[in-house]
Amino acid sequence: MSRALRPCAAFALVLLATLAVSTSAGAKDAGGRTLGAKDAILGAPTEIVIRPLAPTQGCHVLLDSGDGDCTVVRTAHGDLVVTVEPGPAIDDVLVSRPWAVRVYRPSSAIPEGWEVALSTQPQGEDPGPSYAQVTAKVADVTGDGYDELVLGYRSDGTGQILDFDVVGTDPDGTPRVLAHDQVYKGNVRTRGGRLVTYAPVYRRNDANCCATWSQRDDVTFRGGEFHVRKVWKVPTKQAHVPPSDIG
Repeated sequence: MSRALRPCAAFALVLLATLAVSTSAGAKDAGGRTLGAKDAILGAPTEIVIRPLAPTQGCHVLLDSGDGDCTVVRTAHGDLVVTVEPGPAIDDVLVSRPWAVRVYRPSSAIPEGWEVALSTQPQGEDPGPSYAQVTAKVADVTGDGYDELVLGYRSDGTGQILDFDVVGTDPDGTPRVLAHDQVYKGNVRTRGGRLVTYAPVYRRNDANCCATWSQRDDVTFRGGEFHVRKVWKVPTKQAHVPPSDIG
């Protein structure tokens, strides 16, 4: 997450046009897109961090500042713990701030130890990249009856871009980013063993506020990969777009 900048009108128009073209191309594919871990926000930690967490303790003891959220993820191959911590505001106008996200797995290095296996990366002097909001959602999105971790990273500005990472575990319990994607002014829901995304689709001359259509995609896990399939594209005034579960 890089430090947010004030929106520039010219840049916003170029970005909007680019996203409109790419969204239209994706719609023609009618669901042929496959998600991978490329461009994931989470990556390998830059340092070894192992901390004790007793079964009788709450996961909040893993928070550096004591301010933030944490939860346990009961995956198919063992438990994980995720912590999400906001840093101080960096701008008087925008709400962006640096965020530190850490995914812990059990470690045998110390008694009742937990080791950071995935994390956001420091950005200069900031503990992590900057977003307006970062949230974690625990849900089964692969349809295997076990939970995965879905992290949403909402950017500031008129685009309200939402990045998301999906984290699962390998057979040995190692957490891994299974998929990453980005939706412009989008919402993401977890439903019935899958992900559901909603995003605007623009005509060439549409204003940023007022896309002609809204599109829903289902993101389902099969054959070891997440596949995106368009479900519908309808006029925005007719679309029911629920609030996002993440970001």
